[in-house]
Amino acid sequence: MIKMRINDLLLPFDVYERHKRVANYIDKKNKVLDVGGGLQSLSRFSLAKITVSNIDAGDIIADGKSLPVADQSFDVVTSIDVLEHIAKKDRQKFIDELLRVAKKKIILSAPFGSMEHIENEKKLLEDFKKKKKEVPYLSEHVKLGLPTTDEISSYLKGKRFKILYSGDFRLMTFIFKIHNNELKNPRLNKLFYWFKLFINLILNLVYYPFCFGIKHKFTNRFYLIIDK
Repeated sequence: MIKMRINDLLLPFDVYERHKRVANYIDKKNKVLDVGGGLQSLSRFSLAKITVSNIDAGDIIADGKSLPVADQSFDVVTSIDVLEHIAKKDRQKFIDELLRVAKKKIILSAPFGSMEHIENEKKLLEDFKKKKKEVPYLSEHVKLGLPTTDEISSYLKGKRFKILYSGDFRLMTFIFKIHNNELKNPRLNKLFYWFKLFINLILNLVYYPFCFGIKHKFTNRFYLIIDK
């Protein structure tokens, strides 16, 4: 069940798309744990009761690999773009913990680790390093490796699940560069800021409904849905 506010349409597309997409699979009656999420992130799009667990700030302060809650405490457990920030040796443990806590369903999203996407992020990181700009989350993507569907499938032997795909990382790279650019002239930069919001609006209204589909060479993100 989805809820929407006008301001949500101005969110960066990458943020808007993944949270709205996950919210599509949550019923308003579900009790939800969002592992690794931000406060009031998923709740912007869902009417369900959402508890946030994070290592820094949330309703539950905890590492996702060891959640201080009982088995099957939540109807649905979500994890939105967290897996790629976990070392590969710990990803099985992380997913097992989500499975332990969930009663009905797990919904997980992450950037899709195709060879093309991985190489694109390496190049993007190098470009930012040359400009002496730090992008910590992108550095983690490159260091830890984007998850692949084969990797995910290996963690879920014997489980019922489906994997869905969305977006084009080439477009997201272009948008990312725009959002991480500033103009030196204050007045022009103010106009540039409004231009960025306009791009967000157009993508969220026009591109979002059509970016969900089959896996292709330039797929940006995957969604893993596990039914228990």
